[in-house]
Amino acid sequence: MELREYVRAARRRWLWLLVPVLLVAGAAAGLSLTREPAYRSSMILFVTTGSGDPDAKASRLNSYIALLTGPRVAQNVAAKLGEPAAADQVRESLSAEVQAGTDLLVVTAKDPSSERSRAMVTNATSALVALAKKLDPPAAAGDGPPPQITVAQEAVTVQEPGTLVRDVGFSSVLGLLLGAVAVAVREATRKTVGEEDDLRRLGIGTVGVISLNGRWARSGQADSALAEAFRRVRSLLPEIPRTGNARGTALMLTAANPKEGTTAVACGLAIAIAETGARVLLVDANLRSPGVGRYLAMDGGPGLADVLTGQARVSDVLRDPLDGRLTVLPPGEKRFDPGQVLASPTLAATMSELTARFDVVLVDAPPLHGVADAAVLGKVTDGALLVVRANRTRTADVQRSTDLLERIGTRLVAAVLNALPRRLPDEPAPPQPPRPAPLDNDSLVTTLLGRREEPDEAPSPPANPVSGRAMVKHRKPVADDFKPRPADDSTTTQRIAFVPADGVTTQRIKPVNGSDVLQGEARVTAKPDKPAKDEDATEKLDKQDEDE
Repeated sequence: MELREYVRAARRRWLWLLVPVLLVAGAAAGLSLTREPAYRSSMILFVTTGSGDPDAKASRLNSYIALLTGPRVAQNVAAKLGEPAAADQVRESLSAEVQAGTDLLVVTAKDPSSERSRAMVTNATSALVALAKKLDPPAAAGDGPPPQITVAQEAVTVQEPGTLVRDVGFSSVLGLLLGAVAVAVREATRKTVGEEDDLRRLGIGTVGVISLNGRWARSGQADSALAEAFRRVRSLLPEIPRTGNARGTALMLTAANPKEGTTAVACGLAIAIAETGARVLLVDANLRSPGVGRYLAMDGGPGLADVLTGQARVSDVLRDPLDGRLTVLPPGEKRFDPGQVLASPTLAATMSELTARFDVVLVDAPPLHGVADAAVLGKVTDGALLVVRANRTRTADVQRSTDLLERIGTRLVAAVLNALPRRLPDEPAPPQPPRPAPLDNDSLVTTLLGRREEPDEAPSPPANPVSGRAMVKHRKPVADDFKPRPADDSTTTQRIAFVPADGVTTQRIKPVNGSDVLQGEARVTAKPDKPAKDEDATEKLDKQDEDE
C-alpha cells in the first residue's frame, strides 16, 4: 500500500488511531496518579585505596559497588529493619555509582516511605564499611596507608519527581503506533470497496462519490452538498450511444446486492439531469421491492407491470409528482411473478416508446445477483451505472457484477460510490441541533428542487355564506317516464343556483335517463344573517306549489 493510500485510510479511520491513544494514555495516567510517591535517600562515601595505580582504584570501587548491592549487605540491612524476609526487596532498592573523575561513591535507597529509605541507606553504608574492613587483608610494612571508606555526606532524603507527563507521553506514542498498525492491517486485509481508487484498480471508471462530510453537516448546508454531489455525477457521466433512431438514451441503475442505495441515487440523478431542461423519465422497474414512490411521495397505482401485461397504455400510467419537472413511470400493481412480467416480449417495444418520447430514461433496476430482473432490463437499455456502497460492497461482488454485465452484452458506463449515511441530516431548526432524517423520506427531493410554496393563510370563507333548506317534491310517475329513451338522448344534470343572501330561487329537476328516476323540483330558500327584506318570499313559493 502506498503512503498516499495509507494517509487517506488513516483519515478515514481516524477513530482507529484516537481510541488506542486515549485508552493507553488514560491507563498510564491512572497508574501514575494512584501510585504512591517514592522517596530517595542518598549518602556519599569517600574511598581511599592507598595506591596510586588508577586500575587498582577502579577495581576497588567496583568491588565496593558489588558488595553494596550483593546479598550480604541486603540481609544485614533487612535484619536491622526487622524484616528478614525482605532481603530481596532491599537489594532491589539499593544502588551505588561512582561520580565520574572522583573517588566518591554515591549510595542510594528508594522506598515509598522516607524513614524506611533513610534507614536502608544508613544501614547499608555501615554494613559496607564493616564488610570492607573484614575482607581487606592486614597491610604489610611499606605498603602505604590502608584503604579506607569515610562518610563524606550524611543521608539526604528527597521525594522523587512525578512521572505523569512522561508516562502519558510515552503511552500516547505507543497507542498511536498500535492504531497505525491496526489501520495498516485492516487496509491490507480489507475486502470491501472504500474509495474510488479501489474501483479504478478493478478497471472501472467512476463518476463521483455521493457523500456528506462533517463540515457540511455541522454548517447546516448538508442539503446543498448533496445536491452538488448529484450535479457532479451528472456532469461526469460519459456520452452514451443511442440505440437506432431513438430520441433519448436509456440508462439502467443497478447494484450488486440489495440495500446499496440504488433508488436514492436514481432519484437524485434524475432530478439533477432534469435541472438542465432535458425531458427525464424515471422508471421504477424494481417490481419486487419498489422504492421510488417513497422518495417522491406517490401513492400506488397502475404502472410498468400493467403496461407489460397489456392492461394499460404508457400514456395512461405516467405520473408527474414534481409539477412537470420530472416524469415517473411507477412499478404498477404488485405481481406474484415479477420476473415473468419483465420477461414479456413487449418490454423492448415499451422501452423504445419511452426513449422516443424522452431525452433520458433512468431505470431503477433490482440488484444483479439473486434474481434475473436486472439482466433482462440490461438487454433493452443502452448502458448501466453500477452503484457501489462504500465500505459494504465486497470487491468480489463488484467483479462478479462486471462479468455478468459483460456476458449479457450491457455496456458498463461507470460506477458511482454511495457513501451516504443510513440517516441523512435534515434542515436545522435553531436553536436545536439538526435532527437526522431517515433516508427513505422525501427530503432528497425537496433538497434538490425546493419545497413547494404553500399559501400563508387558508382561503377565507365567503363574506355572506348562504344557508337554507332544500325540499324536493315528487309526483307520481307517468307512463311516459318508463318508455325507453333514444340512444342519443343526453343526460341532464341537476343544478341548484344560489342567489344573494336575501334572495329565493327554485330549480326544477328534469327527468334523466333511466326508467327509475322520478321527476320533481327542489326549492332553496336563502336565510341571510339579517332578516330578509322580502319576508313573504317563502309563502309565495308555498302557494305556488299548492297551485301546481
